Amino acid sequence: MPASAYYSGKHAQRSLKYTSYVCVTPSNILGLLKQPKFYVALAIAIPCGIIGGGLKYVIKNYYDPAKDPLRGLINTNEVYNTLSFLVVFLAAFRLAAAYTKFWSGADFVYSIIGDLFDSASDLISYNRGAAASAEEIDDFQQLIIRLFSLLNSLIFAELEAGSDRMQNGSEHDMNDAALPKSYDFDLIDVNGISDEYIDKLINCANKVELVYTWLQMAIVDGWHKKLFSVPPPVLSRAMSDLGTAVVHFHEAQKITEVPFPFPYMMALQLLLTTHWWITPIVMQRFTELWYWAFLFSFGTQFSLWFMLGLAMELDQPFQHTQNSVDMRYLQRLLNLRLLTLRDTFKYPSPHLRKPFKENLARNVDDVLGSGKALLDIVSTMVA
Repeated sequence: MPASAYYSGKHAQRSLKYTSYVCVTPSNILGLLKQPKFYVALAIAIPCGIIGGGLKYVIKNYYDPAKDPLRGLINTNEVYNTLSFLVVFLAAFRLAAAYTKFWSGADFVYSIIGDLFDSASDLISYNRGAAASAEEIDDFQQLIIRLFSLLNSLIFAELEAGSDRMQNGSEHDMNDAALPKSYDFDLIDVNGISDEYIDKLINCANKVELVYTWLQMAIVDGWHKKLFSVPPPVLSRAMSDLGTAVVHFHEAQKITEVPFPFPYMMALQLLLTTHWWITPIVMQRFTELWYWAFLFSFGTQFSLWFMLGLAMELDQPFQHTQNSVDMRYLQRLLNLRLLTLRDTFKYPSPHLRKPFKENLARNVDDVLGSGKALLDIVSTMVA
C-alpha cells in the first residue's frame, strides 16, 4: 500500500481559524457553541443575571428608595472589589497552570512520535548492506513497523486513561465501552502479528512496557541474525531513541495522573460561589435599569465560570475534546512516516545524474546561483 494513499490531511482535528483581521468569525462562533463548558457557564450565569435584574426591577418599582430592603447590606464596594480581586487572581493562576500543562502535553506527544520515527528510521537504514538474506530483512522490517505503530497507539491510550489505566488491563475490560478512544486508532496491519502475542497483549496490564520490550528483543535478535551492517555502538542509537520515547511517555503521565491541588481548587470554588451570591446585590446598585443589572451580573459570572471550565479542559490535553491534542491525527501521521520508510528502502540511495555533477570546490555563489528551486524541478517533471 503506498504511503501517500494512507493519509489525508482532512483527518486532522479542526481547530479555530484565525486571520490577521478578526478571530470572531461565524465558524469560530459555531465551534464555541459546540463546547460543553459554554453551556455550563451559561447555566450558572443566567440565574445570577436574573437575580440581579429581578432585584433591581422589584426594588425600583415596588419599594420606596428610603425603605430599600438591601440598603445597608453592603455599604462599601471595597469588600466586593477585594473578593473580585482574589477570585480573578486565583482563576488566572488556575488557567495559567492548565495552559502550561497543555503545552507540556503537546511537547511530549510530538516528541514521542518523533523519537519513535527516528528509531524506526535508524533500524531500517542499518539494514543496508547486512549479511542476512533479503527475506529475513523484509520480515524484520514488517515486524518493527507494526510494533512501532502499535506502541504509539498504546501510549496514547494510557495517556488518555490517566490514573484509571490500571482498570483497563484485563480481557473483560477490553470489551468495555468506556475504553480509551485511542484503542480505535488506525494501526498498520496489527493482524499480521501472531495471535498468541495479541492474546498476551490483551491480558497484560502494562501494555506499553510489553510492546517496548518486544521491540528491544526484536532488535537484539536482529543483531544476532546479522540483520544490521553497523557495529553495536552505532546500533545503540536506535535503542536510545526508542528508550527516549518511553521516557517522554512516563513524563507525560504526570500530566494525567497528578491532579491540580485539591485545597487550592476548593478555595477557588468557594470564592466563586460567594462571588456568585454577592454579584447581583452589588450590580443592581450600579445602575437604574434592570436589564443593565442583568447584563452586568450575567457577564461577570459567565466570564469567570467559562474560564474555569477552559482551565479544567486544558488540564487534560489527551481527552479528545475540541481543545485537546489531536492524537488521532498524530497516530495517522506516524503511520504515514513508517510506511514511507518501507517505500524508501525498496529503492537505492540517491545519486547524482552524471551529466550534472558540479565541482563544489569552486565559488559558493556560483554553485548556489546555478541551482534550481524544488518547485522549478517539479514543474519541469509535470510538464
